[in-house]
Amino acid sequence: MLAGGLIWLATACGQPEAYSTLDAELNDQGVAQMGRYEYEDAHATFAAVVDSAPTWLDVQVNLAIATLNRQREGDESLALGTLEGVLKIEPRHQRALYTSGLIHLYLGRTEQAIPLFRAVAVADPNDAYTAYFLGQSLLQAGAHVEASQWLLQAVRLDPYLRSAYWAAAQALRRTERADAASRLIEDYQRFEPNPAAKLAGFSYKRMGPKAEATATPAPPKSSPQVPIGALFTEPQNLDSRDWSTATLTTVDLNGDIRPDLVVSTNQGTTIFQGVPTGNFTSIDAHPIMEQIGAPLWGDIDNDGLVDVAFCSPTGSRFWRQATSSRWDPIGLNIDEPCTAGALFDSDHDGDLDLLVTGPNGNLLLSNNRDGTFRSLAEDIGIRGRGGKQILATDLDADRDLDLIILGTNDRHDIWRNDRTWRYEAVPALADLGNSAITALSVADVDADGYNEIYALRKTNRLEVWQYDGSTWHHETVVTPSQSTRAWDEMAFNDFNGDGHPDLLISGPTGFDVFDLAGGAFLFSRDIEVASAIAVTLDVRLGPAVVVAGKTGLHVWHPGPGRHPFLTLIPTGKSEAEQMRSNASGIGTRIKVRSGGRWSIVDSLDSHSGPGQSLSPISVGLAGEDTANFVALEWSDGVSQTESGLSTDELHTLAEVQRQLASCPVVFAWDGSSYQFISDVLGVGGLGFLAKPGVYVPPRPFERYLMDSDQLRARNGRYLIKLTEPMEEAAYLDAATIQVYDLPDDWSLALDERMGAGDPVVTGRAITYRRSTLPSRVTNQQGDDVTSLVSYRDTHAPDPGAIDRRFVGLLAENQVLTVEFEEPIDTTGAVLLADGWLEYGYSQTVFAAWQAGKRYQAPSLEAKDRSGNWHPLLQEFGHPAGMPKQMAIPLTNLPLGTNAIRLSSNMEIYWDRLQIVWEESLEGVSPKTIQPITARIAKIGFPKRTTGAQRLPHYDYKDRSPYWDTKFQAGFYTSLGEATELIEKVDGALAIIGGGEEIHLEFPAVAPVQPGHRRYFVLDFRGYAKDMDLYTQHGETIRPMPNGNKLDPQSLARRNRLHERYNVRFQAGL
Repeated sequence: MLAGGLIWLATACGQPEAYSTLDAELNDQGVAQMGRYEYEDAHATFAAVVDSAPTWLDVQVNLAIATLNRQREGDESLALGTLEGVLKIEPRHQRALYTSGLIHLYLGRTEQAIPLFRAVAVADPNDAYTAYFLGQSLLQAGAHVEASQWLLQAVRLDPYLRSAYWAAAQALRRTERADAASRLIEDYQRFEPNPAAKLAGFSYKRMGPKAEATATPAPPKSSPQVPIGALFTEPQNLDSRDWSTATLTTVDLNGDIRPDLVVSTNQGTTIFQGVPTGNFTSIDAHPIMEQIGAPLWGDIDNDGLVDVAFCSPTGSRFWRQATSSRWDPIGLNIDEPCTAGALFDSDHDGDLDLLVTGPNGNLLLSNNRDGTFRSLAEDIGIRGRGGKQILATDLDADRDLDLIILGTNDRHDIWRNDRTWRYEAVPALADLGNSAITALSVADVDADGYNEIYALRKTNRLEVWQYDGSTWHHETVVTPSQSTRAWDEMAFNDFNGDGHPDLLISGPTGFDVFDLAGGAFLFSRDIEVASAIAVTLDVRLGPAVVVAGKTGLHVWHPGPGRHPFLTLIPTGKSEAEQMRSNASGIGTRIKVRSGGRWSIVDSLDSHSGPGQSLSPISVGLAGEDTANFVALEWSDGVSQTESGLSTDELHTLAEVQRQLASCPVVFAWDGSSYQFISDVLGVGGLGFLAKPGVYVPPRPFERYLMDSDQLRARNGRYLIKLTEPMEEAAYLDAATIQVYDLPDDWSLALDERMGAGDPVVTGRAITYRRSTLPSRVTNQQGDDVTSLVSYRDTHAPDPGAIDRRFVGLLAENQVLTVEFEEPIDTTGAVLLADGWLEYGYSQTVFAAWQAGKRYQAPSLEAKDRSGNWHPLLQEFGHPAGMPKQMAIPLTNLPLGTNAIRLSSNMEIYWDRLQIVWEESLEGVSPKTIQPITARIAKIGFPKRTTGAQRLPHYDYKDRSPYWDTKFQAGFYTSLGEATELIEKVDGALAIIGGGEEIHLEFPAVAPVQPGHRRYFVLDFRGYAKDMDLYTQHGETIRPMPNGNKLDPQSLARRNRLHERYNVRFQAGL
């Protein structure tokens, strides 16, 4: 009943719930805040509603959900208390029961979680998430048979709940049903790219509908009909010349955010510049107007200005836009005849490569990012037979671009990209490879995450090859009886704004727009056509069609019969100095969520003609004015989400340059708060690329030296947090603290660094009394930088110019010449260096390799008494990541050495350099303390800031609950207690992903005695692995590292512990 602004409802137990219209509006505001991951604000909003309407139980559950996701210390207990209050009033409240079960499972209390989930499963047997989390609880409790039953039930209830497939497979394997488990894994992999597929986990929007904040009930919203009116207006004639041999492309040539038209023939190129009215005007003069052939548009040098490659019968030519008024030829001319080409990032290294085809075969030119290119097609086996069309697309949804070359003799080459310049044939598409085809294009029309291949047969039949994740299926879409037109070109664009790609198909006698979702022609026009393309002239109304032909150049502007469009320009260009995706955004995959529907597009030109346009992307929102969100996957594999994008403006979306991977980050309790220490276990990186086919072997331990003021006891315990604020996984085998109490006149260092060469890193303690700082240090320019390396103050010498092409690489070697007042005493001499470096990724290592560059770790030379330099240590290593100290014993120093020289092309910031002399300290041995508690928790992402000289810092107090990071597919350690996994080095691993931590507590030791100084050594045994495209097995948690080479008994124990603790499945975003 609604009366006096109050709404009265009754609960299942007959208790009245009263709230005002203002309460309802505030509740809905809180729901929206939860959807934006603004949990702190949502908590305050729901709390205000609870105060105003204390009998409204659903908003109390909303408050509990906001409390849980806020992730403050103690919030789990607060949320449980709120839910217990609801259950006292209404014991059968499903959302309260369910969310209580989740919290208990989150805290590792499976015995309390199981009966709560059972109660919900009885009340609502159709909820897949309840079945899933009940199965997970039973799996964690060791009840594998019943767990498998509930997890299979979750699969039946919701076939799109991917987590259930993987978890059920693991439960079945533990019940000796390996064949059934394998089938489930195949289904899991098949659903992976589908945006409709869902994952379950302990994060908002993954915990199931019953753990989501609920809005005030409202009547359902119907889907709007396509507006009445014509799809296009009457055509406008732009130019009356004969363009019957033209290639038509569109690009923003001058950077004014308006599309221009480029009409190219074998006599030259004509440019029609876009003007504010949405029309075009012909340009009388332009530097590229004498070029012939089909233009391929893209920013080849990543400078923010579009460049072009021309493909013609006389060969291929590059032109670089140096300024808005000057175009320069790039000194690379290919004289082989070219019939078609494509600019795209073939190796996903952050630049655009050129692939062209012609009667002599294919040529692939790899971009070295310095104005030079390498010709690779012959070397990597894709020289092929040549052809008339190139299609670069992701055929198998594995984040890289595969190739189809449409041949001239009905034999086509189809290659799957295996990365690192390896391509393999695709036997499953043999029928496509031998079909009589005129043109090809791709689109994900059904938005299932897999591109469909559409082909125009020479018989005028339109056919499609669809992939479901395991099998390709082939069928006819349009038969010759449905159209008499002989089509020879095709492209995909949404024209009516319903969110589904439509097919623009054209031939000599006209063009048509075909609605693949509805199976009908939306528009047809008879006109002589040489080429027809879609051009977005109005960001809200979507694409027009421009036709070049014998009767001239014509444009059909969008008509009123359309929904509004969202228009986007993705770009890898940002304010950051270094990029990981090409500036043109070519190859970006875009998923748009609007009104409960998905649309999937990418920024690869789908037009089958010989040229390549570079234009904004238009996506219809089916009557909505704003997209719920837009999820981008850049060509480097990085994910990014944008929200609040409306149809009223053009949106340029730049890739956010983020630290996606490095190493797990350590925080320690210093007596008042958790302070950032550094990163660790980068030396244990799994699958890090050294060069194609070669991976850096991981070192499964790292020891970190801490001063006594960095770690203080709290309630009798030392508190350490090993966190993952990035897109990677940490595998922790064991953790201990060694406590050294040394006399005041002694100091401690560790034989630690990222070891790239000899001598082998041991991690041993180095004790010393004597040390000396350099008397003079100069850099490669001869500048005196002595003061900058004499103090550990995070102010280091400038390493020199950065090679902007590659993260963490210098344009020239940094060379530091370090001189001392006296010759270095060779007995026990050790170089201690404090510093940090900017890490490259596997992807950038590959990019540098293919450009003929290599990351070279520091080498050391020594100058003898005669002034001659001698190589001492070749690429010995460097500081292992964020600020820390490294040591290198200086053995075999020439007599009389009074200077050493460090050189490397890596972006290293040397903070302090000194020589110390190692001595044995009798009677001092460390006290090793084992952890008494290890807990796994989701804590969000501590805020990273980057200071001068790329100095990183993380703030544990300022944590974001959500970030655009993915999880490697696999089983992570259950939230809650996990001490058994890390109490000794046994190969049993505690595994966490992004936004998670391993909280460690150690018993404090007695205070240090007077006259002594305390040092702590954190000893971590474990590994880390990121999701870089070139990291080996970067997509999955498995294979599990076995660096200890376990014997059968130890391996069996490890497996038992993993089956008990590592049962929390996560994958993807």
